[in-house]
Amino acid sequence: MVVSDLDGTLLDGTSQLSLGNRAALIRLGEAGIVRVVATGRSLFAARRVIDAEFPIDYLAFSSGAGIVHWRSQKLLRTWHLAPVRAAQARNVCRELDLDFMVHDAIPNNHRFEYERSHRRNADFDRRLERYAAFSSRGSGASFRRVTQLVAVARPDERDRFDAVRDALTGVNVVLATSPLDHESHWIEILNRRASKSHAASWLAAIAGISPRAVAAIGNDYNDVDLLHWAGDGYVVANAPEELRSGFTTLPANSADGFSALVDRVVAGA
Repeated sequence: MVVSDLDGTLLDGTSQLSLGNRAALIRLGEAGIVRVVATGRSLFAARRVIDAEFPIDYLAFSSGAGIVHWRSQKLLRTWHLAPVRAAQARNVCRELDLDFMVHDAIPNNHRFEYERSHRRNADFDRRLERYAAFSSRGSGASFRRVTQLVAVARPDERDRFDAVRDALTGVNVVLATSPLDHESHWIEILNRRASKSHAASWLAAIAGISPRAVAAIGNDYNDVDLLHWAGDGYVVANAPEELRSGFTTLPANSADGFSALVDRVVAGA
C-alpha cells in the first residue's frame, strides 16, 4: 500500500496532478498496490481538485476523520468529536484568544461557524472569504455533530499549538502549515482516532496489509504521524527542514517526488 498526502506532495503548486505522477498512480494500480490519498481537505474541497476518474482506491479526508472508497464514492468510516469534547475545545480556543472554525458533520464539514478574536489575522480572513458561502458567525453549538475545530494562529504563534494540545485530553490535536499563506499555523482538533495514520491503519487492516508493507509520503507536520506509522516514510524536498532531517527526502512535488517513490516501491515489489 502507498499512502500520499495531496497538496504539496502528490499535486503541484497549482493543485494539478502532473503526467508523471498520474502515470505513477496507474503503475501502482497495475501492480495491485493499494493507492490511498490522505489529505487535510474536506471531501467537498478534495472534489474541487480530484475528479471521479482520479486513479486512487481510497481517500482519507479531513485529516483522517473520514474515508471514502473513491471509485464508488461510498463513505466507509467517519469519526466525529463528542459534544463534550467540542465544547471543551471551543472554550480553550476562546481562552487562548484564537480565531477558530467549528465544522459541521461529515459529509457537510465544509460548512462551519466561526468565532474570532479582536486581533488582525489575515490568513483567517482569507479562509472566511474563500468559504463565505458555507460559513457564518457562531459557536458551532447549533450543529448536531461536529467533525473538527480549526484554529488559525499567526506565523509568530506556533506555541499556541502546544498550549492547545496541553489543555485538551481525549482528542487529537494536529499542526499544519496554512495552505493559503504558507506561514500561519492551523491547529486542528479532532476525535482522538481521527488521524492520517489511523485511517491508513484501518485500511491496511481490512486489506490484510502489514504496516511494514506500507510506504507513505508527505510534506508537512500533519503527515508526521502517518510517516512514523508506515514501514517506509518519505518527504518531498519542499517539506520543512526539520521533516527532511527526520525522513528520507525525495524530489519536490514540482519535480514528481511521488513518482520517484513509486519507482522504489515497484522495484521492490
